[in-house]
Amino acid sequence: MAYTSPAVVIDNGSQTTRAGFASEDFPSLVYSSNYSVDSNNKVVIGDDEIDKHPENEIMTLLDNGLVYNWDNVIHNWQYAYDNLDSSSPIDPKEYPLMLTEPSWNTKKNKLISTQMAFETLEVPIFSLVKTPLAQLFHQSKATGLIVDIGSAITSITPILDGIIQTKAAMHSKYAGDFASLHSLNYLSQKVPSLDHLLPKPFISDLSNLKATASFKNFQITNKVVEEFRYSMLQVSELPATASHFSAPAKSFYLPYGENVQVQQEQFSLLEPLFQPSAFQLPNLSIPAPAFDKPATQGLTHIILSSLKALEASIIPQAVLENTANTSANSSHHARFNDILRELLSNILITGGTSLTPGLTQRVLHDLYKSVNQFFPNYLCTQPGRLVLNVLGNNQTNGNDVWDKKFGSWIGACNLASMLNSSNQENDNGASIALDNWYITKSEYEELGEDLILEKFK
Repeated sequence: MAYTSPAVVIDNGSQTTRAGFASEDFPSLVYSSNYSVDSNNKVVIGDDEIDKHPENEIMTLLDNGLVYNWDNVIHNWQYAYDNLDSSSPIDPKEYPLMLTEPSWNTKKNKLISTQMAFETLEVPIFSLVKTPLAQLFHQSKATGLIVDIGSAITSITPILDGIIQTKAAMHSKYAGDFASLHSLNYLSQKVPSLDHLLPKPFISDLSNLKATASFKNFQITNKVVEEFRYSMLQVSELPATASHFSAPAKSFYLPYGENVQVQQEQFSLLEPLFQPSAFQLPNLSIPAPAFDKPATQGLTHIILSSLKALEASIIPQAVLENTANTSANSSHHARFNDILRELLSNILITGGTSLTPGLTQRVLHDLYKSVNQFFPNYLCTQPGRLVLNVLGNNQTNGNDVWDKKFGSWIGACNLASMLNSSNQENDNGASIALDNWYITKSEYEELGEDLILEKFK
């Protein structure tokens, strides 16, 4: 059966939440995933409301890309229902709900989110869709290498024929927030105190401002530091140490009027994304990169590590260790050669931080230089034969910005909209959507945990 009401799609990111109806082209709501709590334990959601209460503590919902604060995530979802229809509340009981989830989401989280959807919001049907699958689906592809560089997490996800290769999926915390820490460290050296980085209108009454430390940090990071990052910084095409960068100086004006000159820092402040341990931070221990610990590696190396793990998961270890050119070995290597060629020609670089100027070009440059060293035995990686192609990387297309920021939400909407098919052909699509991605309330009540873990595995 087809549903007449469009699904509500909520995409919880570490920095922002995107929400809207599946019938829309873009999310109608983009608001902070953080929230504040007042002295009476009232939860405050929404950027404007958070700004009105500097005396409140700022809290987070996600850690390592996963929801951990289940007591208050319901307020985040309810905020969407209260504001989706031009700030007029809608009834969750009347609309299907689809949430996104990272590929490393836990079974416990899947169970809790499903329980809250059916028992607290009382939605009629519910779905969890994996973020990288939604992003790739939006590109109309079934196979690809998803490089998602968000605020808190960078994740690498190989997908073959619509199936996430879990053993090769990797993620690290070297993402946008890590770059912001380096930017904040640099800016803090230019001002008498961190209060001088507070954005307007707070600086006009700074002496009387009774703001919590978490509120000040939230405002500085999400407004001043973010503006600095996106307006002043870019990624160098070639890796280098900080002393090798050279560029014409730019001026950045801080809220108090200080003029900060930014020269080699235009490049060096983003180099930690690629060489984390080479750029240390005060009061933060950054481990040396280790091949067997992908989360310690910079962006390019974690991509290569993901592909190396995929090779190990597809080709038997005995074949990898035996370099003799037997027919069995040739067959295994020929198969992975085709897989590697297809992944490298379908790279999707996405996430808000991926909009940084020069980042895509740097990734491609590094891969072109390094992939043959990691995979010397494959025809597709040989000099003159290597083809790297980035999906949706049309720099003249303004939609590319929205695709990178909202790609997972838009892809999830494409899946959710199948529920609203109206003709007989598309009605089959609605059945497919129900069979593969959704659980109805009656199914949940009858089959419970086993169905959840099977449907959302």
